[in-house]
Amino acid sequence: MASPAAKVMIEVDSKWEAVIGLEVHVQLNTRTKLFSQARNGDVTAAPNQNANLVDLAYPGTLPVLNLAALTHAIRFGAAIDGSIARVCSFERKHYFYPDLPKGYQISQYSQPIVGAGVFNLWFEDGQTKTVRIRRAHLEEDAGKSIHDWLPDSTALDFNRAGTPLLEIVTEPDLHTPLEAAMFLRQLHALVIWLDLGSGNLYEGAVRCDANVSLRPKGNKNLGTACELKNLNSFKFLKNALRYEFDRQVAVLSTGASVRRETRSYDPVSGSTRSMRPKEQDRDYRYLPDPDLPPISISETTISEIRSNMPELPATVRDRFLRNFNLTPDQAYRLTLEKPLAELFEATTELCKDPQTTANWILGKVTAIRKRKQSRAQDIPISARQLSQLIERVKDGTLGFNTGKELLGKFWDTNQDLDQIIKTHDITQISDRDQISRWAARVVEENEELIPKLINGEEKLYEYFIGQVMKLSRGKANPQLVRQALQRLVTMEDKHNSSENLD
Repeated sequence: MASPAAKVMIEVDSKWEAVIGLEVHVQLNTRTKLFSQARNGDVTAAPNQNANLVDLAYPGTLPVLNLAALTHAIRFGAAIDGSIARVCSFERKHYFYPDLPKGYQISQYSQPIVGAGVFNLWFEDGQTKTVRIRRAHLEEDAGKSIHDWLPDSTALDFNRAGTPLLEIVTEPDLHTPLEAAMFLRQLHALVIWLDLGSGNLYEGAVRCDANVSLRPKGNKNLGTACELKNLNSFKFLKNALRYEFDRQVAVLSTGASVRRETRSYDPVSGSTRSMRPKEQDRDYRYLPDPDLPPISISETTISEIRSNMPELPATVRDRFLRNFNLTPDQAYRLTLEKPLAELFEATTELCKDPQTTANWILGKVTAIRKRKQSRAQDIPISARQLSQLIERVKDGTLGFNTGKELLGKFWDTNQDLDQIIKTHDITQISDRDQISRWAARVVEENEELIPKLINGEEKLYEYFIGQVMKLSRGKANPQLVRQALQRLVTMEDKHNSSENLD
């Protein structure tokens, strides 16, 4: 069976190779905007409530850099071992959109805050791939055009205008849609791990543009790239690239040339469509912003930020593999989200059973969280509660299904495990005599099935166990129930054998 790393290489036509580079825009979670004192990041605000005169580009207003955004950018640069600029500067990037009040965007071009770095893409089987990061720079977001509020008109909401963005640009090192989606997923996880932003894809807190071109296999020259704009889900990125690959193969196979253009993705039809010709850098007419002087960054500042960095996912992943003997897939999934990794490590420290803890977190905890639509940061289960639950299930005090039920109750109450058990009267029954009486009753009521059990139809045990569990209202220890049933069946077998001898 092909490994996950191998699977991503079989998504494309054997004659062609896709070359993919991503530009990921991350909204930073600073208190105020990049160049104004307006409140940042309040997605519940009424339209234009959080847009001040600076955001609306009133004449005479001046931008003032938010240093918290600069710190966030340096933190990201440290995480990818990128070069941190000692001097960075801002330029005006000129283009027209109705929701771009100034007619230009303040961005970084010639001197970005973060230069070349590396991102180690991780596959579920433990293999890795190095993806080079070309740069990461700060810029302000535009407002939002809303086309379905007013008939025959477009409404403009400037709450988002001026939101600090960190644009992360990769080299064209990705070669399949799945590989690109995995990169975005892991970069998204790193953004949240570093507390740079909310990462909420639905709200557009992370958006991705993908540049994709094709070239004949073995050819090192780059083909003509098309840019796919504003993809805000891992699934959309993967599907858009798959469609675009097939489209470009069809174009090139006829002997025609791919046009350099910007395209949008329609998730309903699963197709991309042309929006406009793709701009060149010269089309933006970059020029230094006269209102923002170059920013000097001292070695002391960079050292302080580096010293306060959390342990990074790759380091935690390696430690989980080394110390807890997890599978690569378990270590990968646990370290996609920092709260899951912290819950795992703290619970394992208490119950001393890393494998069982990983299974509970990756299985039952994440399933309940998904059902309740909770974020990882909102998991209301402590390591103490989870370790107690695991230990009670292991020693037979609670049944496995009862344990799953209790996990769900942790979302709905602040009670500890013992209080919940007492309140809902769900302690598992392990009284062997009582369980034997229930088992005897079930055997008596289903006497005609006993010969089948004796003759090896083991699956019937599940039916018998289910009947005993009904009698006990789900409280009987399933392991003891099975043992009691097996004793009764063995006795019945011996009894029948004695009668046959007589």
